[in-house]
Amino acid sequence: MTTTLDFTLPKGRVTARIRRLLCAGYTGRTRAEVEAHIEELKHLGIGVPPHIPMLFPIMPSLLSQATETFVIGPDTAPEVEFVLFRQDGIDYVTVGSDHTDSVMEAQAAALAKNLCAKTVAPAAWAMADVAGHWDRLELRLACDGKVMQQGSVAQLMTPDDLRAFVAGHDGADHEGRMIFSGTLETAGRFPRAAMELEISLSDPVLGRRLEHRFRVTPLAEIFPAVA
Repeated sequence: MTTTLDFTLPKGRVTARIRRLLCAGYTGRTRAEVEAHIEELKHLGIGVPPHIPMLFPIMPSLLSQATETFVIGPDTAPEVEFVLFRQDGIDYVTVGSDHTDSVMEAQAAALAKNLCAKTVAPAAWAMADVAGHWDRLELRLACDGKVMQQGSVAQLMTPDDLRAFVAGHDGADHEGRMIFSGTLETAGRFPRAAMELEISLSDPVLGRRLEHRFRVTPLAEIFPAVA
């Protein structure tokens, strides 16, 4: 199955035909950053992963550029990430959210990663335009107006290292493959209710920003199980 997404570029547009979608995790550039993320997730009942870094296959049909998505129940959380994809031999970057069911992640992480839409911004940049100053780029996520994640992409694996890691476990052909990068430390807990989210990837060198605003609405069970 192929999912088609349209992205606006600084000059023109590109249509991405995504055949393979992967979410990376535990991709801190230093061991200290990885350990900090492991400790953060332990507080949610999520244990040490079987491999560091980690890769999760995701159904491409979960990709969304909508301004509203839905989840089941109140126990989900977003994660801002840079997102790589290659189309017609050209590498691009955008910003996305790896939204995940937090309770299920403690039981079956791969399944949890496939329970929520993976939102990406409707705009992108060619990697060639930012590669020379990559570590100056900044990721940010705000929930209901409060900044929950913010930091430099220098805290995460470089795009080259991330693609090499993925190639070693999922094949060398990057055409039509989209990769979520893994995320930054989160400040606080997300609400167990509808969320107004804003994700962005900023480039202070060229004075521009990729951003997307969207709402995540939990759906309540109509006939919940009786405890």
